[in-house]
Amino acid sequence: MSVRIGFIGTGGIAQSHLQTLSGNSDAQLIAYCDLDLERAQKAAEEYGGNAYRDFEKMLDGEELDALVICTPPFAHGDIELAACEQGLHMLIEKPVAVSTDVALKILEAVETAGLTTLVAYKYRWEDHVQKGRDMLADHTIGLVFGNFWGSIPGVGWWRVKSQSGGQMIEQATHIVDMARFMVGDVQRVQAFGTLQAMNKVYPDFDVWDATVANLEFTNGAVGTISSTCLSEKWWQSSLRVIAQKVMVDVNGGEGINWVDQDGEGEYERQVDGYQREAEVFVEAVMTGDRSEVYSDYADAVRTLAVTEATNLSIENGGEVVEINDILG
Repeated sequence: MSVRIGFIGTGGIAQSHLQTLSGNSDAQLIAYCDLDLERAQKAAEEYGGNAYRDFEKMLDGEELDALVICTPPFAHGDIELAACEQGLHMLIEKPVAVSTDVALKILEAVETAGLTTLVAYKYRWEDHVQKGRDMLADHTIGLVFGNFWGSIPGVGWWRVKSQSGGQMIEQATHIVDMARFMVGDVQRVQAFGTLQAMNKVYPDFDVWDATVANLEFTNGAVGTISSTCLSEKWWQSSLRVIAQKVMVDVNGGEGINWVDQDGEGEYERQVDGYQREAEVFVEAVMTGDRSEVYSDYADAVRTLAVTEATNLSIENGGEVVEINDILG
């Protein structure tokens, strides 16, 4: 029997999930909700099912097994809590919320309901990232360097910190999560940011033009992850990890390069993260086997805590922030 799925949010990144899940023989797309009703109707026409503007009406009017939630950061909360009340499993786009205050309440509800959750940190399912992780597994890691450099997305909410959380929470979260996946948990953060350019272009702009976060991992490694939205015509993201006797360089979603005692090598990505995470989610809902759910809600909250710690440190003049203090 196929998994009956409803979508909340049908623009932007939802298109990737719609395409991958529509091709899964074990998934049945039956409902779509978006504040832009025309966008939901377009999805319904293309993939079959009903369109809604109100997610509560969709949940009341449809027999669903699971939700795919693709909303902006500030819109998380009521949707997930309602899903927990109805026992609906969830595939959720990152970040899971704009703050851990919201996310921790959702986490409690998820754990009480015993739901399968998968958060779409797609790099965790891509084979080049997994290969890099395996190469580092038996080595002492010393240094981590990550970056997410690009331009401002074309949606107004992104420029408002209370709605997006800023670039570290909304975009560079992928690099932070990849670092956690390949290296281990982060225990403290110190960060600095600058805002002196884009607020002159957009009157409502209050996220940082650029940030630098220094991280200390629980295994003793240290690292820096930087982000900027100042680049209008160039985009690049990567993660470099230097360990004793091996260096791994992950070029975003493209592949990896490495240097070790045997020389140099490279590997191009063969597995698409969007495709594989969708397959894993459907399989986990059907079978209850969560062994390949590499990023569930609880783990994603820890990534959110690291990015939120970056914001808190900047707001407090570079104060060191302990991750456990955020998680409580």
